[in-house]
Amino acid sequence: MGSVNDMAEPIQGVRYLWRFEIPDHEATAQISKTLGLPPLMAAILARRQITSAAKAREFLEPNLRNLPSPHQLPDIAKAVERIARALKRDEQIVVYGDYDVDGLTATAVLVQFISKLGGQVRWYVPHRVREGYGLNSEALRYFSREGVGLVITVDCGIGDHKEIQEARELGLDVVVTDHHQPPSILPEASALVNPKQGDGGKDHRDMAGVGVAFYLATALRAHLRGSGRWRTSNEPNLKAYLDLVAIGTLADMAPLTSTNRILASIGLEVLARTPRAGLRALKEICGLQESRVSEGDVLFRLGPRLNAAGRLGSADLSLRLLLSSDLEKARLLARELDKSNARRQAAEEKLFAEASDAIEGDGSAHESRSLVLASSGWPKGLLGLVASRLAERFGKPTILLTRADQGWEGSGRSRDPFDLYQALDSCKQHLVRFGGHRLAAGVALTHQQLGVFRSAFEKIAQEKLIHGGIPQSWPVDVLARLEEITPALMAYLDQLRPFGEGNPEPTFYCEDFRVENPRVLKDKHLKMTLRQGKVRFDAIGFNLVRSNRPPPIPKRLLYSPAWNYWRGEKRIQLQILDYC
Repeated sequence: MGSVNDMAEPIQGVRYLWRFEIPDHEATAQISKTLGLPPLMAAILARRQITSAAKAREFLEPNLRNLPSPHQLPDIAKAVERIARALKRDEQIVVYGDYDVDGLTATAVLVQFISKLGGQVRWYVPHRVREGYGLNSEALRYFSREGVGLVITVDCGIGDHKEIQEARELGLDVVVTDHHQPPSILPEASALVNPKQGDGGKDHRDMAGVGVAFYLATALRAHLRGSGRWRTSNEPNLKAYLDLVAIGTLADMAPLTSTNRILASIGLEVLARTPRAGLRALKEICGLQESRVSEGDVLFRLGPRLNAAGRLGSADLSLRLLLSSDLEKARLLARELDKSNARRQAAEEKLFAEASDAIEGDGSAHESRSLVLASSGWPKGLLGLVASRLAERFGKPTILLTRADQGWEGSGRSRDPFDLYQALDSCKQHLVRFGGHRLAAGVALTHQQLGVFRSAFEKIAQEKLIHGGIPQSWPVDVLARLEEITPALMAYLDQLRPFGEGNPEPTFYCEDFRVENPRVLKDKHLKMTLRQGKVRFDAIGFNLVRSNRPPPIPKRLLYSPAWNYWRGEKRIQLQILDYC
């Protein structure tokens, strides 16, 4: 194995600046020796700041026993006490969710768990276009007329100060479970369960909304156990809910470290053999095998279909699928979602093309360090998706806005190191409201404030991105010869899964190889065979070639080894990330 710290200077590839960081050689050697891991694998772990054999073993063997206590979450005891009281009094309970995958799965977890406890529970998910994100007054008045006593929010609520005050005036108690950045003025709810609030515990801080909902269920079960609820019967098995937790956590791009890693990893195992009719039908429509579901399957197959209905309007279809217990009815719902997803894809491509053309045609956009685009015709549910693609393409924090009744509403996306939430907080005087995360947020502003907000946001970007844009860099894990990429190593690499935010797929650097049969597929994909000594591998790089250009002959590669399944055979294939 080579050492990436031998490469003192970064290398500029076609797309990225390759960043070689010095590995912890002492930690690498200790992990390799103690656990009997190949040096390559130990080096990859050390690059993830896993610097002891004990931490490496815990990382490689996710176990529910290692989950931190839910009582680290703020207000969890208050929330449990209020829900337990509602169950005892047979109060009507509403789980108020959000229309994205995280919110939908969180809603399904609590609705099914509370229902299993015998609670009178129903669900409500606002219409994205008509009602927007979070609690709204009309829905609260409806709940009051219906005799509801308790509203539990999931994946929303932390910013709804005015609405929760109105709920109190209507006689409704509200328990908030959320994971978005808390505002300076917190709502006066019965409980605020948010890991980002105060000292929520470092292991919980980056949980998705569905993770918070699952932890609420865990704490509620423990409370009821302590009161003797299941002395003569079996208590609910919460592991059975982890298929939903994995989908929501992965789809929300939550960092796959600590608590999230355990929930997602075990959850994917549960998802592979889930008995849920809705998820079985969704897997069928996606062509997924019953025995294997990866994080990529969630991100690119299951998640987009669950998101599709809510992006185009009402998410009720998706939630009904998740709660379905009839396989044939679930198959009908899954087919409808598949059609919605096809419509979503077409609309997204149209919006991406329009926004890209607007940027390319605007001379000032090339000089700016941020992008704020507005159009009255853009569909609200697709703005976040397209903003993410534009931020990646142009290397700039991007906000897309569409016309609303009271002004402009939209979504923003960024990439490290630009903190989007912090930037919006710095110019909040120009906004009606905003909320979200470090890299994703929603905004609303008046018509009159658009120009001044764009200028204020650009000023912040100029201050934070002094080198002109978000750096297009890629960290390199290890330098390896092709002969080191073996089925045995692949088995070890699979233990690092699931990959995602905070735990990226390992990146390998390679040089001194021979290229055979380079060719371009579909005018944009680079395909070739790489030979080094007696070893050869097929390699493919997606979207690495411009149309009508001859295939390049790389001298150096960044790649990730992956299994390629084709006609019942399983082979190692190299996924080219960049070249020079």
